[in-house]
Amino acid sequence: MFVHPSRLLAQGTITLLGFAIGACDAPVANTDLRPDGDPEVLTVMIFNDVENGVLEGATFCKANDNKRPGLVNVTSLGLSEQVCDEDTAKPATEVTDAIPTAWHARVMFDELLNPDVEELVEIIDPDTNMGSGIFEGHIKNTKPVSIKCNNVDVPYDGYYDPSGNNVTWPVGPSLFIQPTALQDIPTGAECTLSINDVVVDKDGNKVPTGQAADPNYKWGVAALELVATDPAAPAPGDPPPAIAAADGVIAITFNGFIKADTLAAAEVVIKEGADCTAAPTGTAKAATVADAGDGQSVVISTTWTAGKAYFITFTADAAVTDLAGGGLTLTPLDLCVTAE
Repeated sequence: MFVHPSRLLAQGTITLLGFAIGACDAPVANTDLRPDGDPEVLTVMIFNDVENGVLEGATFCKANDNKRPGLVNVTSLGLSEQVCDEDTAKPATEVTDAIPTAWHARVMFDELLNPDVEELVEIIDPDTNMGSGIFEGHIKNTKPVSIKCNNVDVPYDGYYDPSGNNVTWPVGPSLFIQPTALQDIPTGAECTLSINDVVVDKDGNKVPTGQAADPNYKWGVAALELVATDPAAPAPGDPPPAIAAADGVIAITFNGFIKADTLAAAEVVIKEGADCTAAPTGTAKAATVADAGDGQSVVISTTWTAGKAYFITFTADAAVTDLAGGGLTLTPLDLCVTAE
């Protein structure tokens, strides 16, 4: 048998899930869609689900087509997702918040494609250095689509998923497309997709010309932003967080792959006070800024004194840049910690 991979993405992480298909026959799925005519694009979806790490938002929905997906059950989460509006005349709202560290695209069709759209590559058993009898799909060489972000070609891999229909999650049949160098795509980028001639159905029919390069196959990568601090600012009424006086650090984390050295120590302001309930009275402390090593965070430290409070914020011109040049001017932090 062979295993055709299905991928579930969380932010910054790819988890592989496999499902078995008989080796003697080509994969066949009951799509409940349209096997006759040219393969039509029903929806283009982009991974933008920070909260659950599963859902994809529709950035394109084919107008006036009752085969496009509407309300779809996501059984793994016990919820439903409204993919396209129930009013088929309404287009999708462009996705503008693709997750910078983990986004992928999915293109759903109304019928099964010729499986030659992907290559099946046997996985080599690392213990025996021999074929394992398990195969995984790849589209990096067949190149069924072209993706550009800020008018720059985006390399990718992925696979063809023949399973599913317009009421299953994920929807299908579909092409799953994952950029192979997300760190090279700037936050805030504008991306487009077009479908190449290699995409044909089982009768050799191509995607109609108007659908192969529809200008509405577009989306935006989320802008760079600061998403968390560790320790976090307390909820109203809660005591301020504590850090170790000897070696405590404050981590600040962004939603993209950042160039840590673009945040200068001089742009971080640390002021000492008696406690976190009043304005700081002490002099400013020299900050140290270091790469946290996770690609998305920096750590801030100074010479803390046990029993003192420390207010941390940024200068008015403080900024940070991601690895591909997307930038963020930092807004003030509302964070005070106590050293112990």
